[in-house]
Amino acid sequence: MRWNSARNFMENCLFTDIETSFDKTVAHVATEQGIDPICSTSHWIVPVADSFSGQALHRVFRSRAGYVALIEHETPNGPVLSSFDAVWGFATPFIGVDPTALVLDVADLLPRLDFYALTVSGLDPVSPLFDEVQQLGPAGFTDTADRCIADLSEGFGPWIDRRSTRFRRSLRAAANRCESAGITIETLRPAVDDVTQVFDRLLAVEKTSWKTDVASGLVDTDLGVFTLAMAHSFADVGALRVQFARLDGTDVGYVIGARIDDRYRGFQHSFNQNFPELSIGKLLQFHTIAALANEGVTIYDMGMHMAYKESYADRIESTVTAIIPKRT
Repeated sequence: MRWNSARNFMENCLFTDIETSFDKTVAHVATEQGIDPICSTSHWIVPVADSFSGQALHRVFRSRAGYVALIEHETPNGPVLSSFDAVWGFATPFIGVDPTALVLDVADLLPRLDFYALTVSGLDPVSPLFDEVQQLGPAGFTDTADRCIADLSEGFGPWIDRRSTRFRRSLRAAANRCESAGITIETLRPAVDDVTQVFDRLLAVEKTSWKTDVASGLVDTDLGVFTLAMAHSFADVGALRVQFARLDGTDVGYVIGARIDDRYRGFQHSFNQNFPELSIGKLLQFHTIAALANEGVTIYDMGMHMAYKESYADRIESTVTAIIPKRT
């Protein structure tokens, strides 16, 4: 198909048509535009859309300025357009090198679309993309999506030196208890062919976790479907990382995440609730951070803000979602 030479032309396409160039553009612009460099890639957004919004229509467009990846949800007030990640809102649906040119193209596209409201997630409030998106109309904003960040740019030693004395003492105590009990740590970089077997091991741990008791884990949930699909996708590019804590030949805890460039994103973390005295979760975080620093990772994104993560984190990264009604 020939590209229209006009600046303001966006053509409809399938996401598979743009997937490779979409991910390359995310990697190129993420730092400058405050875009999540992992959760805005196809490896996250396609599994999350398929797992949680399987009935939603895809509204994907491209122009010389970049890409727009939206899904359409039916609501009583009419269609709502969102990023593929309509669950957590980490992903940014507008991806392009020049945010001004891209949003101008989006402004010309929107009158052609039938929608009640457009939500644009994953916006860094101090980024140029955030400023440009506000030109699309009177925008309201949701609460921030806060993520806990551990800074490993100077290595493991400086990171742990920044922790409180009390927290360092608790980490050492957890490590000593687990070592005395015979717990070992297994670190994996699963290939695609290994993912199903690794995921079965994750599920076995989940069945012993408090998460399964409240249906918030991976067992028989949409979250489990999403995590398996995402694991396959990240493994396909060599990005998947998994650590297991093992006791007497049995898995008793795990951490799963992915590394892209110098950044790691934690996805899920769980452990057997029958060993509360061993602090398996704390031990796994300790070993994960040490392994990441040794691998050259400089940023550990621990995911959504939770109180227990504050002891590990050096800062909070926040994004917002703009809600833009259609102009009449």
